[in-house]
Amino acid sequence: MTMDRLIGFLIGMLQRFEKWDKAKLAKELRELFYFINKQVFKQIPSISAVGGILVGAWVSSTFTTSRFKGTLASFGMIKGGTHVVSPATYRFLSIFLPIITAGITAYVIQKTLKTYREKQLDRNMARVASLGQEVQAELRERLTLLEKAKEAGLLSAGEYQTKRANLYQAYSKALPSKIEEFIIKKLT
Repeated sequence: MTMDRLIGFLIGMLQRFEKWDKAKLAKELRELFYFINKQVFKQIPSISAVGGILVGAWVSSTFTTSRFKGTLASFGMIKGGTHVVSPATYRFLSIFLPIITAGITAYVIQKTLKTYREKQLDRNMARVASLGQEVQAELRERLTLLEKAKEAGLLSAGEYQTKRANLYQAYSKALPSKIEEFIIKKLT
C-alpha cells in the first residue's frame, strides 16, 4: 500500500511538471546556477570570515553542554566536545567568540593594509617628485580638483584617500602585480 502511494505521488509530480512553463523554468534554473557558480567559484571568503569559521569549528569540537555527550566523546564513542560547559557559556563560545574573532581579524587586516597603502603612497609620491614639472603640474591640478570634490561633500575621507593614492600610482607608472592586486582585493 505504501509503495502504491509513493508511485501515485511521483506520477502526480511528473504530470504537474509537464504543465510548467518550460521557458520560465529554464530562466529560473539559469539564475540559480549563476548564483551557485558565483558563491562556489568566484568568491573567496575573507580572512576574517575564515577565522570566525575556524574558531566556531574549534568550539563545537571542544565543548558541549551535555554531560552524556561529553562522556561519550571522552571515551571516543562519538565525535564532539569533551569539555562540558553551561548552556550560557556554550552559547557565548559558539556565537560570540567567532564573531569577536572575525571582528578582531578584520581590524588587524585593515590596519595592516592601511600601513601597506601608506608606504606604497610614500613610494609613489617620491617617484612622482622625480618626474618633470609638466607631469607634476598636471597631477597638482587633478589633486586640487579632488580636494574640491571632498570639500563639496562629494567624496568621503576614505574615497578621497583612495582616489589620491590611485592618482599617484597612475602618475608614478608603478603598476601592482596581478597577484598583489588580487590578494589585497580579497583581504578587504
